[in-house]
Amino acid sequence: MVAPFITREPAMLAQATDTLVGSLYEQRFKNGATIYPRLFFLVDEQEKSPLGWGSGRRAICSSTSSTENVPWKTLPRQEGIIETEFIRSVILGESVLPYRLLPPRHAVLPLEGRNLLGDQNIDMYPGLAEWWRTANDTWLANRSSERLTLTEQLDYHHKLTEQIPGAPLRVVYAKAGMYVVAALVRAPDVIVDHKLYWAAVASEEEGMYLCAILNSPTITELVRPLMSYGKDERDIDKHLWELPIPLYDSANPVHAQLAHLGHAQSELVSDIDIDERGYFVSLRRRVRDILNDNLSSQEAASLIEELLG
Repeated sequence: MVAPFITREPAMLAQATDTLVGSLYEQRFKNGATIYPRLFFLVDEQEKSPLGWGSGRRAICSSTSSTENVPWKTLPRQEGIIETEFIRSVILGESVLPYRLLPPRHAVLPLEGRNLLGDQNIDMYPGLAEWWRTANDTWLANRSSERLTLTEQLDYHHKLTEQIPGAPLRVVYAKAGMYVVAALVRAPDVIVDHKLYWAAVASEEEGMYLCAILNSPTITELVRPLMSYGKDERDIDKHLWELPIPLYDSANPVHAQLAHLGHAQSELVSDIDIDERGYFVSLRRRVRDILNDNLSSQEAASLIEELLG
């Protein structure tokens, strides 16, 4: 227990935003890949063709959404038969609940090893080549600016290729929302989308320490004055790290106890029976309500007050 090490000051939260010194975590968190427009990348698997098309390929079609921007949501979906190695698992902003990830989506990404395939090499894979050229032609005809090719859009600032190879453990949090929401990613091959920020962590304990802090309503309340407000959500971005959140130190009893509470809350959330096909906003609300009724959330809030004091 860390109670002997804790002192509390009632005015601590009110004073925190007046004495910001920032966090070294700001340098470690990066924005995910620009997997947009979704029309070209996110896909659903179709039933196998009755004509047969050999092993190692999958029949797919674009997975579009009503939230896609014009003109992309008005264009016809693409269909194709793609070599399996170019269909990658992706987590989006809506994939993240507090302490929990919804099943990853699938995306067509022209990656071979750590590199994006160029026009010449892509012809070695006829399924991918046909898909990509159709996507590229549609992009060139409808993009709002001539500044970026589709490949440059996908790997803007190397936000895709710098994720390869992936770290064994990463913390992700949503770029925008009414509440900060974070989870630990344990799959190194999963690609993180631009609606999320990510950072590699050295251990489960560091990951749970960060998740305990970021998922706490205390942090949301502290960071809200620092964020701009849009329709139905706030831009969280890197404003979080204007708060003096220290790097994890296993020798610090407050840090260690937050990691312990993070583990406990993560296990609680993993046991919640939810329909993972449901609307992510509703799922997040349900998880938050359950966490807020748990005594561990109150203890975490007290520790975070001490941490930022």
